[in-house]
Amino acid sequence: MSSSKDVFFDEPLTPGMFRRIRARSILYSANSPYQQIDVVETEEYGRVLYLDRRFQTSEAEEYFYHESLVHPAMVIHSVPRKVLLIGGGDGGALEEILKYRTVERVDMVELDGKVIEVARRFLNRICANAFEDPRLNLVVGDGRAFIEKSSDSYDVIILDLTDPMGPSKYVYTKEFYDLCRDHLNPGGLLSLHNDSPFFYPEAFAVIVNTLKAVFPHMVQFVTFIPGYLLDFAFSVCSSSPIPERSGEEAEAILRRQGLDASSLKWYEPERHGELLKLPAYARVLLKQEVRISTDDDPYSIPEM
Repeated sequence: MSSSKDVFFDEPLTPGMFRRIRARSILYSANSPYQQIDVVETEEYGRVLYLDRRFQTSEAEEYFYHESLVHPAMVIHSVPRKVLLIGGGDGGALEEILKYRTVERVDMVELDGKVIEVARRFLNRICANAFEDPRLNLVVGDGRAFIEKSSDSYDVIILDLTDPMGPSKYVYTKEFYDLCRDHLNPGGLLSLHNDSPFFYPEAFAVIVNTLKAVFPHMVQFVTFIPGYLLDFAFSVCSSSPIPERSGEEAEAILRRQGLDASSLKWYEPERHGELLKLPAYARVLLKQEVRISTDDDPYSIPEM
């Protein structure tokens, strides 16, 4: 039962649907130069990070998204040493990347340094001590500008980005994916989310079609994200054929990495091959002809 002191966070999910979450308390609320940042305590999700009043991640279910984004690509590569993470200011993806003992350096580029400060202070159950790891090279700045100027190359590039809306639409274009490809080592992989095939079929199809214009090889899968109340697609892309890993191989890779598979909650190495399958309803969408997103004509999800 609600009281007069309850605070509700209302958020549109689609043009015809929204959800309301009751906050037990507001732990942090302020504007950064880029966005409104809120951390709230909730009944179902524990602590939740909102950016511009949109749910980003929570203590209770962050692993669905972060493990999906990180572990398939890292296991497929098997010995990643140098990783680029663009976005991910909450530290959840970073924390997963740093579980791999072969990783020697992670360049992380986050636009909003205030999000990192807030995560360190309030979201330790998501980021743990990842921001203190000596392998981290943290850059506060624009991810696209960073990669445009960089001469480095990487084994794995991970894009932990907000949806293609506003300025973010320029990190979903063919030209940006070209930049990512050009900064991958031979056999290198790009991992990213592709939005919701069920609720945002056009966005999903445009993102995938744009990726296919750059990368000839790709594996895809769908994860239900309880915090978003949406299905979310992910892609792992490469210029080279992507190795298929059996469950036994995936388990062996994690053992060599010193990573206890029982500590993971979504990614199960013994089911690696089964997890990395795109369901039929999503595959059907990719048979349709859709445009690609370019710098001259970037795709954007309509504002709600």
